[in-house]
Amino acid sequence: MSQPRVYLTLILCCPLLVIAQDRSSNFRDSTSMVVMTEDSGAQSCYRAASIAARIHYSSKKELESCSYALNRSAMTQRDRAATLTNRGIIFMALGEYDAAIQDFTGALKLNPEFGEIHVNIGNIYFLDSEFDKAIGEYSAAIDTKAARVHIAHINRGMAYENLGDFDSAEKDYREAMILIPDSALPQLKLDQLFRKKADINPE
Repeated sequence: MSQPRVYLTLILCCPLLVIAQDRSSNFRDSTSMVVMTEDSGAQSCYRAASIAARIHYSSKKELESCSYALNRSAMTQRDRAATLTNRGIIFMALGEYDAAIQDFTGALKLNPEFGEIHVNIGNIYFLDSEFDKAIGEYSAAIDTKAARVHIAHINRGMAYENLGDFDSAEKDYREAMILIPDSALPQLKLDQLFRKKADINPE
């Protein structure tokens, strides 16, 4: 599958990092999850995922510490969910979307209240232009009251925009403006939306 030149916000299992970072003025972040265990493999996996979430790039070597921790380390259910999420972010950065979704799904089963994982899954669907599925995942993140839920609104707005549902996109951008009033991003997305609407329907 070809990758649109867009950046979504990846959500790592840790202090959440969720914000859209456009490659070419499209989507946002992913979120990694912090692990509580002192296991070196799990900690290395988290650090690698944090970097992958920011720069949307990683290497297969980074997967080794994640897999070692998952296969060999005694971890709490929460840390196992975090490490699965973090490995999923690395898979996503490598373009291995099926493996990423498998890890994110496994993490959700262990830690269903962590709504940011839905943002990560939604980002994969967004990248693959499956915007209806992306909207479903972003909506799930919003329903679970994910931390920094504004990211889910921004990304969902962009998915609606790609489907031509400009009214729904506008509602999400405006909601993000309320949630993060000090950020210029929601207003930027709204301005871009208005310009697009004007180009399609010039008066």
